[in-house]
Amino acid sequence: MDREVQQLEESRVGRVFSAFKQFALLRHLHLDWPQWLRFMRKEVAPGRNGMDYEWQKHAQALRPYLPSKVDFVEACKAIYILIDVYGLSVGDFSRGLINGKQYKSKRFGAMDCFALARHGFERRYFDLAEAWFEAIALTSDNDEINRVLGYSWALVLQLYARNLLNMNKKELALTVLQRASTLGIDDQSILRQLELLERGDLKPTQGTRQLKMINFEHYVRGCRGLFDPPKGLSCHYDFHTHPVLRLAPFKVEPLSQDPYIAMYHDVIYDSEIEELKDNAFPDMERSKVYTYSDEDSKNTGRTSMSAFQTDHQYKAVTKVNRRVMHMTGFEVLADGSSDELLVLNYATAAQYLTHSDYFGPAYSEYIQRGDRIATVLFYLNDVEQGGKTVFPRLGIFRSPMKGSAVVFYNMNSSLQGDPRTEHGGCPVLVGTKWAATKWIYSAEQMFRWPCVDPK
Repeated sequence: MDREVQQLEESRVGRVFSAFKQFALLRHLHLDWPQWLRFMRKEVAPGRNGMDYEWQKHAQALRPYLPSKVDFVEACKAIYILIDVYGLSVGDFSRGLINGKQYKSKRFGAMDCFALARHGFERRYFDLAEAWFEAIALTSDNDEINRVLGYSWALVLQLYARNLLNMNKKELALTVLQRASTLGIDDQSILRQLELLERGDLKPTQGTRQLKMINFEHYVRGCRGLFDPPKGLSCHYDFHTHPVLRLAPFKVEPLSQDPYIAMYHDVIYDSEIEELKDNAFPDMERSKVYTYSDEDSKNTGRTSMSAFQTDHQYKAVTKVNRRVMHMTGFEVLADGSSDELLVLNYATAAQYLTHSDYFGPAYSEYIQRGDRIATVLFYLNDVEQGGKTVFPRLGIFRSPMKGSAVVFYNMNSSLQGDPRTEHGGCPVLVGTKWAATKWIYSAEQMFRWPCVDPK
């Protein structure tokens, strides 16, 4: 374990840890450590002398550097989200096979599958937990080592049967428990559970949970790329907002006319992207969700890392802000006219569930700043699989494309929030996603965006 921690430190310096690719390692370093220590104390070296005792002290000293329970639970949740949103096969996923492409990653063993099955069982995600219980049968681990680590077929079959009972599959649960006796598993807890189930004294746990949200079905369709492409729209060059654009117009791909949503291609240079990433990375922390009351909080629906970059902090920020003005025709440099540029990083399985960028009239600074009239979302890299931006109500999605940006208006012509602009960032399935967001406020735009009666 000492060697694996050291290798992990050396190989991941300055990089994002992938809970999917290294889930087996994360689980090993979190769950197996206390089991090994208990084994050493009770069965190998119960005395307080010699090298074995020194090893135990060294193992104890490693504890602060190992993954925590929060790390482990979030990794389990991330894997559940990926399988649920993208409709992946648990068996294929455990072997690193994703959407027909084989990736190099450590194959999930019995302990890994059992940990994920137990996670789903304890949180009442019984459907997905069943698939992980079934995946255990496909593994071929060392049973003696697993026994030392607290794993046994008796425990697996017992929890599997309870999971089936909670899914109202009583007959199948009985079959699983009866199978235990044919395998030579002599465990009193199994026999008691079988007796209770046969008498009808064991009742299902009520309240199966689902990994669902508002507009979940449309969100999933968008994340899987199943929306039909926009019709009746054509790409064009845009040179109207500033004279310099006559020489170098923007390449615009409209996605919707009402509300306005468009993809701008080749609007940020590689050198600017690297400068943004290099400067933002050291200050990144878990992204927060901002509300109309001006409070902010960490939220399980938003799992990216991010850092604000103050205006004129360095050249790339200044250039990007000026480019946003040219792309939208809006004022973004005056005090209160926009938020600072936010650089984001989404690791594997990180997402931002469907939400609206506008706050509404209850926003604490509504009188001074107005509301978020427009959003500009830059893509700073290509994403191998996943990470799409989706508008579920409009049936629109876009995959990240390095150097491009999505521009959309959050408010209508009467400066009211448009619920159709509700959008989300799909979970990253393979790789990582870098982006930068600029939110623009309405008060400074009164002469650029006059309030018009929609009638």
